[in-house]
Amino acid sequence: MGDIPLKIKFPRLYELVVDKDCSVAEASRVLEANGDWVGVWRRRLFAWKEENVREFSVLLHNTVLQENVHDTWCLLLDLIQGYSVRGAYRFLTTSRQPLDRTQVDDVWQKNIPSKVSLFVWRLLRNRLPTKDNLMQRHVLHQSHMDCISGCGATETATHLFLHSDIFCSLWSLVWRWLQILLVLPADIRQFFIQFTNMTGLPIFTHSFLKIIWFASVWVLWKERNNRVFQNSVSDPSTLVEKVKMHSFLWLKSKQATFSYMYHDWWEHSLLCMGVHL
Repeated sequence: MGDIPLKIKFPRLYELVVDKDCSVAEASRVLEANGDWVGVWRRRLFAWKEENVREFSVLLHNTVLQENVHDTWCLLLDLIQGYSVRGAYRFLTTSRQPLDRTQVDDVWQKNIPSKVSLFVWRLLRNRLPTKDNLMQRHVLHQSHMDCISGCGATETATHLFLHSDIFCSLWSLVWRWLQILLVLPADIRQFFIQFTNMTGLPIFTHSFLKIIWFASVWVLWKERNNRVFQNSVSDPSTLVEKVKMHSFLWLKSKQATFSYMYHDWWEHSLLCMGVHL
């Protein structure tokens, strides 16, 4: 109604109203005789919010609904012909904003299960249901934002995978297993590029490193969910064993030329990659 949605025009009321899917027509039906709107709220309104309710009521009262006119969706790209697959494809392929093909191509790997690739795709775009994202979507209250590790910090993807004391220790064990030294960057995407394109190692090892990185973040996320939903806790040594097992099983099932046994992978990962120290 008007130039902008009512949830944007009255954001405070939208946060407190119970029926957020209410249409303008449905809201108009609950106007009292004096023109006040009767809504169902999650809690009692403050005086200054009641002023917003009166403003909203006046807006509803002065609106005349045309019952014989049906609402329709309108595609702004083509007001005459409407939506078509060709028009949508042309818009996506000729967009002025360049597409980062590197990240797209790096995520989807034939040696990695598709569900794990999708998980990493969401991770690199900060679209996982971490507590900060759930709070922004009004699923969690701000008072329930603490990291599951108990460090007292807010749970964000960056904190969870890079800076959490308990989870961060997994990376140290992975590096010790690979016999490498790294410094964790401040950004997940930078860490992904740094780890999977390891300087000093041959290019043919990058596909192995990518599998190990995917297995590590997958194990971390599964551990986080186990702690949240099952109250189950694993120590870092157990987590690194899961990383070794996941990466080995992915290689064994997807890569026919990988002929090593699990003990070889567990003890001499670089040698299995073809690196002779």
